[in-house]
Amino acid sequence: MRHVSKIGIIGAGKVGTSLGAYLLGKGVAVTGYYDVVEAQALSAAERMGLRHYGTLQELLAVNEAILITVPDDFIGQVWESCRHFPIEGKCFFHCSGVLGSDVFKGYAEAGVHVGSMHPVCAVNSRNSEAVFSGKFFVLEGDQTGLEMMKSLMTTMGNEFKVIPTGQKIKYHAAAAASSNLFCALADMAESWMRDCGFDAQSAHELLTPLMLGNMTNVAEQGAVAALTGPVERGDAGTVAKHLSVLEGNDREIYRLLSLRLVAITQQKHPDKDFTNLLNVLMK
Repeated sequence: MRHVSKIGIIGAGKVGTSLGAYLLGKGVAVTGYYDVVEAQALSAAERMGLRHYGTLQELLAVNEAILITVPDDFIGQVWESCRHFPIEGKCFFHCSGVLGSDVFKGYAEAGVHVGSMHPVCAVNSRNSEAVFSGKFFVLEGDQTGLEMMKSLMTTMGNEFKVIPTGQKIKYHAAAAASSNLFCALADMAESWMRDCGFDAQSAHELLTPLMLGNMTNVAEQGAVAALTGPVERGDAGTVAKHLSVLEGNDREIYRLLSLRLVAITQQKHPDKDFTNLLNVLMK
C-alpha cells in the first residue's frame, strides 16, 4: 500500500483549515497551505506552525500529495492550473461530496493519481477540526489514490467506505436528503402550525419533541421499524382529510412522501391491504 509522505493543501477555507488541523493532530505530514486569498493561507499556516506557500508552483514542488479544498466549482480550475507544472507521480485529492475524481480530467496522461475523500459531517468554521473525530469518510479514485487515502484513514482512525466514481452524485443526494431536505420538511410543518394560529416560537417548540423523538427512533431502529402514524395504520380517511386542506407544492410533497411511506409500511405489514390508502394518494 502506498503511504502519504507530504501533503500540501490548496484552499484555506473552513474545510481546508479544519481538516488540515485534524490531519496534523493525527500525525499526518501536512506541510502547509496555498490560497489565492493569501491572508487565509497565512492565517492557517501560522496557526499550525506550517509553511505558507506564496505560489502554487512552490506547493507542487515540495509535496507528494495535494489536497484541494476549494469550493466545488473551482476544483477543475485549480487542477488545470496545476497541469502547467511538473506533477508526474503525485496524487491529487479533493473533498467534494458531489464531484468524483473524474473532475481531474486527463490525469492518467499527466501521470498522476487521483481520488476524493468526503467527510460525512458539516464543517461550520475554520476551527472545526474536532468535528472530524469518529466521522465516516466516503472514498473513490484510482487504485493508487485509494491506497493513499486508505492509509490516511488508518492513520486518522476514521472509518470509510469506497464507492464507484459514477455513484458519487447519488451518494451526495442521499446525504442532502437526510440532512438539508429535512430542514424543508420542518419548515413546512411549522408553517402549517402557524396557519392554525400558533406563533413561530410556539410552533417550533411544539414540533421539536416530535422531530427529535422520530429521528432518535430512526437512528436506533431504522426507518421501517420507527414508522408510526396514519399511513402506517392504513388510515385512508385521515390522509384524505390532510390532503383536503393542503394546496400546491405542500399537497404534492405530502402526497409523494406518503406514497413512499406506503412502500415502507408494506415492508412492516406485508399482509395488510393498503388499496384504499393508495386510491386516496393517487388522486
